[in-house]
Amino acid sequence: MQVTVDKTGPCEAKVSLSVPRADFDREYQAALKSSGKNVRMKGFRPGKVPAKILEKELGPQVRQHAIEHFMTQAFDRAVEENELKPVGHERVDVSEIDLPEGKDLELSFSVSLRPQIELGDYKGLEVTNELEPVVEEELKEAIDDLRLQHSTPGPVDDEGIPEDGQALCKLTWVVNGEAILEREGMRMAPLATPPGVDGEAFKAEMVGAQAGHAFELPLTVPEEFDNEELRGKTGTCSVEITEAFRMLPPPDEEIWKLIGAEDAESFDRMARERMEQAKQHQENVRQETALLEALIESHDFELPQRMIDSQLETRQAQLRQQLAQQGFPEEQQEKGVADRQEELETATLRGVRALFLVSEIAEKESIRVEEADMAAELQAIAQQHGAAYEQVVEHYRKQNLFQQLQIELLERKVRAFLRENAKTTEP
Repeated sequence: MQVTVDKTGPCEAKVSLSVPRADFDREYQAALKSSGKNVRMKGFRPGKVPAKILEKELGPQVRQHAIEHFMTQAFDRAVEENELKPVGHERVDVSEIDLPEGKDLELSFSVSLRPQIELGDYKGLEVTNELEPVVEEELKEAIDDLRLQHSTPGPVDDEGIPEDGQALCKLTWVVNGEAILEREGMRMAPLATPPGVDGEAFKAEMVGAQAGHAFELPLTVPEEFDNEELRGKTGTCSVEITEAFRMLPPPDEEIWKLIGAEDAESFDRMARERMEQAKQHQENVRQETALLEALIESHDFELPQRMIDSQLETRQAQLRQQLAQQGFPEEQQEKGVADRQEELETATLRGVRALFLVSEIAEKESIRVEEADMAAELQAIAQQHGAAYEQVVEHYRKQNLFQQLQIELLERKVRAFLRENAKTTEP
């Protein structure tokens, strides 16, 4: 087999291969014979099916596998002999390849290459520390939120639904005398205004209300309503409260146990420490993002177009899926993708550029993702979702997500490296 490589651009090469017909036929016959060993056909013993019948039944499939075999060999040889750094190659539909009898196999395919990057300064970059201390007011607010999250509904007293209370309601939207939306047993809260209704007016009706209270408010059908013709039209929103609740916080002792505290003093101390850790983590992420963005802005290099196109298609497909899950029809999905095309293209270019910069820095600094890193991350994912470690591993295997996880962990390591080697200034 003869293999030639031509650089067709900064991030692309063309690999051409030529296989003498005799060599191709030899590979084809060997593959056909090997496949025939597993064929079960009525009237023939296993492995004894005549070659002509095998040719008829398996010929096209085996011929495609033979072509793919030589393409794989050509790709590997091209990479090794020309020291290429591929990031993917053109998918060739071998079923469309015409190979006349007696003719050599000749074909070409394109290979996307890692860009040539001249790294500038990436250590000692300046970044400002914007970490703010935990103040008493936000600590109290966080503790109150924790109590509210673990509160249970109880019957209201004579004062009715409090501002942080809840209710089960019947909701009806009426436009031009016709009900366009009806919901029974809908959980509603004074501070969670339904779309299309004035928030203050809704809150005024809900706070202090008892079961049996009903009211109507002006409605403007929101833009996300599934019936496009009704969007923006006016009508009424009717609410009937069937059950009213106030939220009963758990005893202090139960709140303490949530973070492993034994008393009020240790609870306040541990709650503050957790908030400080969370703020520090957020500040670390902010600094790392600022440093990476600065590197992206200061490094200009060519990108493999095929990779950009593939990544853009993936982002478009993800957006379509999100819109579909929100109930938008196919026409609206395509419009949503078209409206955000510029945003998707910008995000794609930024993501691909960041990927190559991260890879280049990781290679220069010998930053690697080890098996232990992967195992620890999968264990953390399992704990977060309350699943068994083996189940998470199997899911990632079936969905071919290990490479993506490895890329994410490598970026996380490089981002931390940039922050740890930056010059942090205080405001």
